[in-house]
Amino acid sequence: MVVKILLDPGHGGGRAYNRGFKQVENLPYCNEGDCNFIYARDYLKPALEAYGFTVGMTKTNIAPDISLQRRGAMGKGYDLLLSCHSNACGGGVRGVEVWDSTNPKESLKTLGDKICSKVAAALGIPNRGTKYRRNSTGSNYYGILRHGLAKHNMIVEHAFHDNMADATVYRKNLQKTAEAVARAVAEYFGKLKPTVPEKTAPVVLDEEKFVQSVADCLKGKNLNILPSVTIAQAILESGWGKSELAKNAHNLFGIKAGKDWSGKTYSKKTKEQKPTGEVYEIVADFRAYDSYADSIMDHDAFFVSTDWRRKNYAAVLDAKNYKDQAKALQSCGYATVLDYGKQLIGLIERLGLQQYDKGVKKYVTRDIQTPSDWAKEAWEWGKAQGICDGTRPGADMTREEMMTMLYRYDQMKGDNHAKCHCTDKRNSGFNTGL
Repeated sequence: MVVKILLDPGHGGGRAYNRGFKQVENLPYCNEGDCNFIYARDYLKPALEAYGFTVGMTKTNIAPDISLQRRGAMGKGYDLLLSCHSNACGGGVRGVEVWDSTNPKESLKTLGDKICSKVAAALGIPNRGTKYRRNSTGSNYYGILRHGLAKHNMIVEHAFHDNMADATVYRKNLQKTAEAVARAVAEYFGKLKPTVPEKTAPVVLDEEKFVQSVADCLKGKNLNILPSVTIAQAILESGWGKSELAKNAHNLFGIKAGKDWSGKTYSKKTKEQKPTGEVYEIVADFRAYDSYADSIMDHDAFFVSTDWRRKNYAAVLDAKNYKDQAKALQSCGYATVLDYGKQLIGLIERLGLQQYDKGVKKYVTRDIQTPSDWAKEAWEWGKAQGICDGTRPGADMTREEMMTMLYRYDQMKGDNHAKCHCTDKRNSGFNTGL
């Protein structure tokens, strides 16, 4: 019997979906949205497929936060929808729990209990069991369960990510967690033996090593492109080295084979985007390489390989930091995707890739953990007043972070207005008005 399972990584990607996830050492994806996606795609999906299940996903890249209605509707035709999450409750709670559908026709308490039992044993965390919650109308409280169209729908809260102990054991053991969940599902559906080894991905495609592998290829070289930008492009263009082009042609950057290319080529369908936003498909010839290292170095040389490219990509070559360079790549036409520069910057900041730019001659990089000289007085005042948490002074700010800081200021008692006499880069005094 073919059993179809739909994995639903909860929330979207990026800092806006951190949701209190504790940073575990220097590991990437320490926010809930990112970790949900990486866990579902790279660990749980292959673990389930090893038991012979047919597995789909509600999204195929890390960024979007798809509506609950759309995600739930995707469950139609599937036997089971598993919405993958981690939990939060003020930092003082630990354990795994499952939220099952309150609809008796959908409920699978036996499976929920199995998942909780095996994850708790694998990670050494409390088993909080299978739970149910209704809204005021008597329906499922949680939207993905309310809108889920699979035969059975449930949410797995694997651990409490705002608890350091839970976050650490979960983030460091995604493979072990996935194997525990897959084993529970396999036992329930009567598929006890994996049909293939559960961990089959080559080391080069391990995302925690992918970044370092690209960085190592760039180390000590005279570069035209910042390492952070090159690494982000490799991730974005090749899907962490897992794209068809990366696997079959060692091409990590999607560089096409023009008339000036005399090497090997690889033909495939590819999607392009018009300035209007319309997406269309073409068949194109791409450059093919003998190794990923060859692809990485050819990418850096590409921008100066002809007089036309030197002129066209002048803004890219002249850029002194990753933000300007990423934006220039888009404005100079390197990619047709309309938010290409924004995607690169998001990857760089989420994964901390700017650390690899330090020491690269010619470029000026920014340490986001240190406030600029002109802002130090205001930054220290904000920390002292509790308006900010004192971290990432040089990072971009989301709208929700801005509103939270304004709210904190509005809630302050007494006359704490700052008379800040900081100076900006032009050495002209200004009053913040705070």
